Amino acid sequence: MKRPASAGLALLVLAAVTGAREAAGDDTKPAETKPFPPLFADGDILAKPAPYFRLDSAAVRYTRFDQSGTGYQSRAGKPSGPGSEEMRVEQPQLEVVIKQGAHLTHRVWIPVDVVTAASPDAIDVVSTASRRNEAASVDWTATYARDHTTASIRNGHHEEENYRSWNSGLALTRAFAEDNTVVSAGVNVVLDWFDRYTLQGAHDGHNARSSINFNAGVTQLLSPTTVAHLDYGYTVQEGQLSNGWNIVPTPQGAFQLEKLPAERGRHAFVARVAQHLPWSGAVHGSYRFYLDTFGIAAHTVEVELHQRIASFARLRFNYRYHTQTGADFFRTSVPLGAPIFATADSDLAPLHAQTVGVKGTFDFPVSFARTLHADLAVERYFRSNDLRVSVYSCGLGILF
Repeated sequence: MKRPASAGLALLVLAAVTGAREAAGDDTKPAETKPFPPLFADGDILAKPAPYFRLDSAAVRYTRFDQSGTGYQSRAGKPSGPGSEEMRVEQPQLEVVIKQGAHLTHRVWIPVDVVTAASPDAIDVVSTASRRNEAASVDWTATYARDHTTASIRNGHHEEENYRSWNSGLALTRAFAEDNTVVSAGVNVVLDWFDRYTLQGAHDGHNARSSINFNAGVTQLLSPTTVAHLDYGYTVQEGQLSNGWNIVPTPQGAFQLEKLPAERGRHAFVARVAQHLPWSGAVHGSYRFYLDTFGIAAHTVEVELHQRIASFARLRFNYRYHTQTGADFFRTSVPLGAPIFATADSDLAPLHAQTVGVKGTFDFPVSFARTLHADLAVERYFRSNDLRVSVYSCGLGILF
């Protein structure tokens, strides 16, 4: 019987394989075939990749400032002063943090101010158009972090009826010694453009000023429970350094616009320390020394006590004391038309100021995000030259 050609070929292949196995002395069964290892795991193919842009957190905040008191720079009073410094600020804020890829983070901050103030309102002889003023800002910071180095770029713009401002900055930080030492440096530039007024309240064109700030600091881990920080900043300002409506009273019962130098250099030295406490708390302390070319020297001490009262709740108590000398040309009265530098601004006067405050912070785990954050804070500021401010703030945020 004649076999098909295909059958003959199959026999030849089988004989060749059998002969090769016999030649090798292998009389065992053929080894089981093992598949090649997979190039991709099931998770690599089926899992959803992480999005390139991710919302990291979103928060809203509302803050209210209630200020009362008097100052000789205010027009809201008798010509010989002092006038009212009454002011109220309503400030809602929005903050959004977005992650881009593995190393880049964007922070967008948008505060809105609704200001009701007595002093600028007095520049309007007929109307009360300046009593209430709305303002808004947008601030964007992009931070790139990789291999113990962080670089950030910050840009912002502020807009209100009689004032425009632009700011830009660059900061670098570098960690050493297993992140126990962190060195930082930065530069910030601010350009302001605002209205100018005559003594009678008429619009008189525009003024401008510029500010540039340089700062450098170092943070050091002193022990497993102690961190210290040193910082120095220098700022130089040029242009019209007044706000355009501050006045200085005269002995004749009139007033004139304040006159400031066209340049101001400002130095600030800061030292901070944070210490963990064994009862689930921490204490933060800071000291700041300030000196400028106006002749003001200031010392500021601040202490904060942080205490955890539950797994989801913390309290913070803070106290701040500030004292300063006045500017060399601070006056509450100058001869009419005197061609000298003079200011009656209560912020540039010799003074002592204190701030006390308390803040509650609450962080709740939730199913739809990592943490739901809420906080409430109250502060009271008062100083020796008749100025008082109450600050109320509340915030709500989600960390994804």
